[in-house]
Amino acid sequence: MTELTLQTLLDRAEITDVIHRYAMAIDTRDWKLFRTCFTDDVVADATSFIPDLVVTGADEWVAWVAAGINGLDATQHIITNHAHDIEGDSAKCSSYMHAQHVLKNDLGSDQYLLAGHYNYHMARTPDGWKIKSYVVTVSWASGNAALIGLGAELLEAEAAAE
Repeated sequence: MTELTLQTLLDRAEITDVIHRYAMAIDTRDWKLFRTCFTDDVVADATSFIPDLVVTGADEWVAWVAAGINGLDATQHIITNHAHDIEGDSAKCSSYMHAQHVLKNDLGSDQYLLAGHYNYHMARTPDGWKIKSYVVTVSWASGNAALIGLGAELLEAEAAAE
């Protein structure tokens, strides 16, 4: 367990703020803000719910997430129960997550809920703490899994029609 000092408390607060900013940026579709959460060489692993989904590079990851989320009517990412292990300029953090996705459609349920946890490796940078790599592990899901791809397909169809 990390020694509890004032610097540790400040680091924990900043790391947690990055994770909260991550969730808020997705839900508000603020992709510039979302990009601030990551080191340039971030590695994002979401293979627990989309096989082979490992993306390297912050710009690539932001583009991938934006393409999947922008077509949805709404999302709500709730990230809680942060546990920190800080060693100098690097840290590990784990947290629980609920990620609700909503898209009105004629092909099934309008909702898709993912629940599980994140494991982050964080790095202290000149711009503050950032996510260097992370793995999202889905423990369970309910609803219409097709919503993730369906939102992107609807955006592509709208763009083609213009």
